[in-house]
Amino acid sequence: MSECLRGVGGADMGISMEFSGYRKITAGHLAVVPWKNGGGVTTEIAVGPARAGDQEWSWRISVAEVGVTGAFSVFPGIDRTIAVVHGNGMILEFEGGRMIPLELNRPVDFDGGAVVTGILRNEAIRDFNVMVDRRYYSATLSIVEGSDELSLKSSAGSVVVIHVLDGVCTAHVAAGAQETLSVQETAIYEGETDVSIAVPPGARAAVVVIEDVSIP
Repeated sequence: MSECLRGVGGADMGISMEFSGYRKITAGHLAVVPWKNGGGVTTEIAVGPARAGDQEWSWRISVAEVGVTGAFSVFPGIDRTIAVVHGNGMILEFEGGRMIPLELNRPVDFDGGAVVTGILRNEAIRDFNVMVDRRYYSATLSIVEGSDELSLKSSAGSVVVIHVLDGVCTAHVAAGAQETLSVQETAIYEGETDVSIAVPPGARAAVVVIEDVSIP
């Protein structure tokens, strides 16, 4: 993988496929860090390095544990996508009174700079978060459930991230290399390639496509 992408904690995660733009992250490489506002913790999966001095990263993917109703951290200039992946959902209450329900496995996009309160329904939840610096990137999040297969064609400057939520999934590139991913394992593909993801019955994966909007 090129130097423009690092794993959480800067660990040397190793390349396990014959493809220069690929890296696998195991559960042991994930780092738990506090929220920006100190209201909870999140597990960082992968981070793109900063492309401007006013932001520590250009994109970030993480999973947060939300145990109580409370305010979201505010990230000006960031586009955010969130999906509940465990629990009975949550309500996003925006400043001004707008309410958006977050249902299991259904991603919602919103402005990371907005003032938002997450209102739990009746139990703690876990949510999958994607954040991008909108000056450089756009992102799409899909929660893929078995039995399904997804094919993606990524372009120059783009990143595809596959994180297994349940079960075991397989991913492969057009060249034929294949990787088996278990729960909490992540595959990251960078650059121009064709990626296919097979999600068998009982399995579930979060698939993120990050496109570089700064490339003409």
